[in-house]
Amino acid sequence: MASLHEDARTKHWIVMFRYSGRQFRRSTETADQKEATLTKYRIEETLRLLKQGRVELPEDADPGVWIFSAGKIKEKQSVSKANDKTFGKICDSYLEDQVDKAITTQNSEEIHVRHLKRYFSDSVYLPSLTLDQLQKYVHHRRRMKYRGVEISGKTIRKELVTFRQIWDWARERKLVVTDCPLLDHRHKWIVNIPKPEEKEKFQAWTQIEKRIQRGGLDRKSQKRLWECLFLDEKQIAELLKHVKKKANHPFIYPMFVFVAYTGARRSELCRSLIDDFDFNQNQILIRERKRRKDMEETFRFVPMHSKIRATMLEWFTEHPGGQFTLTHSDSKRNYESADGMVGLNVTEAHWHFKQALKDTKWSVIKGFHVLRHSFGSNLARSGQVSRDEIGEWMGHTTEEMKSLYQHLFPQDGISKIQVLS
Repeated sequence: MASLHEDARTKHWIVMFRYSGRQFRRSTETADQKEATLTKYRIEETLRLLKQGRVELPEDADPGVWIFSAGKIKEKQSVSKANDKTFGKICDSYLEDQVDKAITTQNSEEIHVRHLKRYFSDSVYLPSLTLDQLQKYVHHRRRMKYRGVEISGKTIRKELVTFRQIWDWARERKLVVTDCPLLDHRHKWIVNIPKPEEKEKFQAWTQIEKRIQRGGLDRKSQKRLWECLFLDEKQIAELLKHVKKKANHPFIYPMFVFVAYTGARRSELCRSLIDDFDFNQNQILIRERKRRKDMEETFRFVPMHSKIRATMLEWFTEHPGGQFTLTHSDSKRNYESADGMVGLNVTEAHWHFKQALKDTKWSVIKGFHVLRHSFGSNLARSGQVSRDEIGEWMGHTTEEMKSLYQHLFPQDGISKIQVLS
C-alpha cells in the first residue's frame, strides 16, 4: 500500500503510495527510519479507511496532501494559492507536482533545478527572466567543469529543457502569461547552445585498444572510446564467468545475466518482478517508462534465452522472498513495501555492478549500458535479427535509436556494393 526508500542525496526517507490510479511521492523530511515508518503506517491507515468507505476524500482536497497528512490538510500546497512567483518557490512546487514521473527522472530534474537556482537565485521573479539571461546561463555553465571535464552542450540543453517545463507548468497555473523566452514565435529554440559531438559508433574491445596504443589520445578521449565499447559473445561469456566466481551475493550473477540477455535498462532491471518470467511461453516482460509519455508504465516482451532461463530458475529456488526479481535481505538501501517486499534501487544495483568488476580488466566497463548495447550489437552482427526486431526488444522509441547498430549489420550493403564493376 505504501513504500519507503532513502533519498541518496538528502538521506531523508521518501514515502510512495498509490490512490485512484495515481502514484504519489512525498518526503517525510526525516532521516530517522522509525519516524518515517510511522508516517508510512498513518498513510496506510488512511488508505485503508478510504477503501472501506469509512472516510471520504473532500472534493476540494488534493489527494496527495490530504492522505499524507492523514486527513488534516485539505488544500493543495502550491504556488497558485499563495500567488508566489519567485523562481525558487515555483521550482519547488513544480518538483513536488511531478509524482507520476520515474524516480530517476525526478532525481535528474532535481539536479537541473539546483544548477538553475545556483545561478538565478531563489528570489528572482520568474516572469522577469529574459533570453539574454538564459544565454548568459549557457555561457556560465559552459565555463564550468565536472571532474575535470567541461560541461557539454547536451547537459546544458537538458537543464534548459527542465527550465522550459517549469515555465510551461507555471503558465498553466497563470503564474506567467508569456511564452518561454527560450522559444521564438514558432516555438523553436533560439538560445545558442554548443552543439554536441556525434558519439563514436559502438566498437569492439580490440578496436579500442588499437586506437589507444597508437598514442596521441588524452584521458578524456580514451574515456569516450571506452564508453563506445560492446562485448562480443565470447567476452560476455567470460565476463559472466568472472562475475559468477567473484559475486559477494547470490543475486549479483542473475543481475548481470538479466541485462546481458534482455538488453534491459538499469531502471527496468530494478522494476522487474518474478511473475514477469513466463517459463511456459519462454518470454520475459520488461516494465518500461520511456516509450509512452502519456502512460506511467508500459510493457514490452523479450524472448527468453536458454542462459537466462537456466539462471533464473536456479535463482528463484533460493530467492529470499518478495515479488521483485532481484533482492536480498541484508541491504539497508532497498525499497520496502507494506508487504515486506524488497527490491534493489538503481543506486544499489550500480554499486554492486562496479564492485563485481573492481580492480580487474573488466573495470573499463562503465555501467549496465555496456551490456545493453552489447545485446543489441551482437544481435545486429549475427545477421539474423532485423533492425526493427532489435528496436522492439530493446524498447527504442525513435528512428535515431533504432539506427544505433546499423553499421553492424553485415547483410546490409556488402552485397549491394558489388554492383560496382
